[in-house]
Amino acid sequence: MADHWRGDEELLAELGEALRTAREVPARFVEAGKAAFSWRDLDAELATLSYDSVTAGRSTEVRADSAPLRALTFSGRDFTIELEVGSGDLHGQVVPAQPGELDVETRDGTVMTVPVDEVGWFVVRPKPAGRFRLRLRVGTGHIVLTDWTAV
Repeated sequence: MADHWRGDEELLAELGEALRTAREVPARFVEAGKAAFSWRDLDAELATLSYDSVTAGRSTEVRADSAPLRALTFSGRDFTIELEVGSGDLHGQVVPAQPGELDVETRDGTVMTVPVDEVGWFVVRPKPAGRFRLRLRVGTGHIVLTDWTAV
């Protein structure tokens, strides 16, 4: 027999440890799974990022000055959510205008709800840190859910 053979019990212990390690799910997989099911609105209209002033009109030329505000637009089938990113807050408008509520969810699961007035305006203060998504609920029962984004 080979010199490295140590016994059946040790071999079984090492195999058991290998199997336990293989069954462990990486933390990033668990986080992705939780994020996928955190808002299970099957009837929600999905709104994707259709405009970002940071990436719009990029060319090989370098601009001498940068815009003071960042503008984002999320477009869905029935609604558009326009955002302006300030130094400490987000100002936005829902188009077509109607009152409702807007949830701002961060990756850690924190949700802040702000009102949307009758002309579609809203303010999110303070501006979310890190990645977030928006969930719009309007009076007709319509729900719009945006992509995850960061500002």
